[in-house]
Amino acid sequence: MLHFKFFESENDSKQLLVMLHGFISDSTTYDSHVAYFSQHVNVLTIDLPGHGQDTSDMQDTWDFPYIAHALDEVLSQFDTYDVYLLGYSMGGRVALYYALYGSVALRGLLLESTSAGIQDEADKVERVQVDAARAKVLEIAGLEIFVNDWEKLPLFRSQYGLDAEVRKAIRANRMSQNPVRLAKALRDYGTGNMPNLWPQISSIAVRTFILTGEKDEKFVRIGQKLAEAIPHSRTVNISNVGHTIHVEDSTEFDTMVVGFLKEEQND
Repeated sequence: MLHFKFFESENDSKQLLVMLHGFISDSTTYDSHVAYFSQHVNVLTIDLPGHGQDTSDMQDTWDFPYIAHALDEVLSQFDTYDVYLLGYSMGGRVALYYALYGSVALRGLLLESTSAGIQDEADKVERVQVDAARAKVLEIAGLEIFVNDWEKLPLFRSQYGLDAEVRKAIRANRMSQNPVRLAKALRDYGTGNMPNLWPQISSIAVRTFILTGEKDEKFVRIGQKLAEAIPHSRTVNISNVGHTIHVEDSTEFDTMVVGFLKEEQND
């Protein structure tokens, strides 16, 4: 079973915010948010396969059906709650897949800087090759060299202006991961191996809240496409941040998420 931590609300809320992290991170990325969120709702943070304290069997294939089943096992223990699934980047891709194919009914979906997959088949093949190459770097060159390269990706350029201590904490979290398990995660459920969900997402019936950072132009465009395709959805573009909204402007992120949950509670 996936490793998870449950934080009970300070009030009698029946809402449960389930939080899924991005690649080369883990559930602890949300530790600084839990105190605020748990003033309003119950919170569940989960380590996805290959990350954090996850113990998923390396002999299994960690594809999207596997992860959806693993989430079923966890979420079935919380069947008395109204479940809201939040995912960032890789976690958002998992959340979208689960909204379509998971067994536990969701009350809402929150997506931060994510996508419904690659539509063009040639682009998809190319991304599989990129994911495989990155997995080899992890296995052969090691974690530090991989992290050094990862931090230089244009996607994370907006993190350069963060406080030094915050950047240090992000790097420490990345450096705490297991490179062999990360490599398997990249191969099994990296962006290239994600099913193209674009034809299916119009069937998502739950209210969906899409967050993007204005400096993350690619995902701003993707977020707009998601909002156009998912019926009961809306998107918010956060000023002065990039891909990692929950890190770059944690206060605004927290406010937006709780605002959405309160709207749902009062509806």
